[in-house]
Amino acid sequence: MLLAPPPPILQIISGADLWLDEGAAGEIKRGQAVVLRGGRIVAVGPEGQLRKRFPKAAQVALPGGTLLPAFTEGHAHVGALGITRLEVQLGGAADLQAALNRIQTWSALHLEGWIQGRGWDQNRWPGKAFPTSRELDTASAGRPAMLKRVDGHAVWVNTAALRLAGISKDTPDPNGGRILRDEQGNPTGVLVDGAMELVSKLVPQPTEAERREHLMAGLRDLRDQGFSAVADMGIGAGDLAAYRSLDAAHALPIRVFAYLSHDSQLLLQELKQPRGTRTSFFQVQGVKFYLDGALGSRGARLLQPYADDPASTGLWVTDPAKIRQDVAITLKAGYQPAIHAIGDAANRAALDLLETTGKPTRPSLPARIEHAQIAAPADVARFGKLRVIASVQPVHCTSDHAWTPARLGPARVDAAFPWRGFLKGGATLAFGSDAPIEDPNPFIALAAAETREDPDGNPPGGFLPAQRLTREETLRAYVLGNAMALGRKDMGRLRPGGVADLLWVEVPILQLTPAELRKVRPGRLWVNGLEVPAPGRP
Repeated sequence: MLLAPPPPILQIISGADLWLDEGAAGEIKRGQAVVLRGGRIVAVGPEGQLRKRFPKAAQVALPGGTLLPAFTEGHAHVGALGITRLEVQLGGAADLQAALNRIQTWSALHLEGWIQGRGWDQNRWPGKAFPTSRELDTASAGRPAMLKRVDGHAVWVNTAALRLAGISKDTPDPNGGRILRDEQGNPTGVLVDGAMELVSKLVPQPTEAERREHLMAGLRDLRDQGFSAVADMGIGAGDLAAYRSLDAAHALPIRVFAYLSHDSQLLLQELKQPRGTRTSFFQVQGVKFYLDGALGSRGARLLQPYADDPASTGLWVTDPAKIRQDVAITLKAGYQPAIHAIGDAANRAALDLLETTGKPTRPSLPARIEHAQIAAPADVARFGKLRVIASVQPVHCTSDHAWTPARLGPARVDAAFPWRGFLKGGATLAFGSDAPIEDPNPFIALAAAETREDPDGNPPGGFLPAQRLTREETLRAYVLGNAMALGRKDMGRLRPGGVADLLWVEVPILQLTPAELRKVRPGRLWVNGLEVPAPGRP
């Protein structure tokens, strides 16, 4: 698919309410129109005045609804999203047997190679126990199997995979990882964070053509959800080459801001090149760093031990001293560090190193902390003070609320998902989904941020309801917040000079209930001034 050039003619889009965000918060204005030409917004203002000013403009009449700047997906893993349809999907499995049934069904249809998939979550199962290799053996018929946990920070492997990797009772835990063991010290079949590499390195890597296919599938999925841009968090050399190939062919359907994996050789190769400042369809934006793991697999690094595992405070996936050094290199080169930090100890360490590392070369490009899930009150206030972006994924809150109190205990649970605290302290919120870990649908995330309830209405009134956000605040985080996080002044607003990336929905978006909001689907989408195909079309 070759991306068509933006129309050189003037287009005037009218008939919908406009979401305009030029002050402290966005607002809806009626009777306004937008004029586009050549991939940019030419004018925004009262419809009658613009028709007189541009009498020859092509007319695009919308039947009501709301016209917004198109959403930016603030944190996703595009290749992994694209490959999900090709693997076993375990998301939503109600218990261990349901997961095993899916694995067995999939493997019967795919007879060769490794059994791979993702999405299992032991916290949703009766008893909440981690699965074991022996249980997986019953569904995998001797083929090696590796299945990622929902958060991507643990894998469940079978005996065949353990044997291929040489993992036994005598295998030590690697740096930044943990091999779960039984009472005799034998590996149970779950590998957390840095231990995943012991098996994942054995899985055949996709070809460059397969990488391109996976990336395109993920990008089309995001486009169909109403996104015109994505921050792809943590790509290696293979995906980087595939992206550049697609970009050279003008094939990318939405804009991609790529964050490199924390790999010394890749950083040495890429950071010597100046970062692109022009808003285009592909640019290397920064580097993704991992401080800790995830709360669900008890890999998030906490200041005090886990309430439900007093022997553990979680993991440092990467030595903070190593991250400090490479963050400084990233900033000096003019690129943006994006630091994964979930636990309160990890968030404090991230803020500490950013405070002492120095200012970025480009003042318009602030550092980011990804997830920022658990933070002590004093550290919440530091985000705004240090101008650090709080890059959060609202659906993590509504997916994890049932078991988060058990991990943290009553004395610390109020530190979870402190979104209102970030805003109060002057920080910028940027929303994403962490797809494919969560559904990338932005309307589900908007409702989650507003209610802090899951789709079934639990917990009633919301998890820690004092941290709920307003509809206007949630929209801003998905639109302008992400533009600010990327340092792009020509994105995230309907105003002259901005990129012509627009989304129309057929509903008055501020007047919907949260339940209605979850059901909204994109109506029409323009990327770079060009209306793109409707969802489901190539």
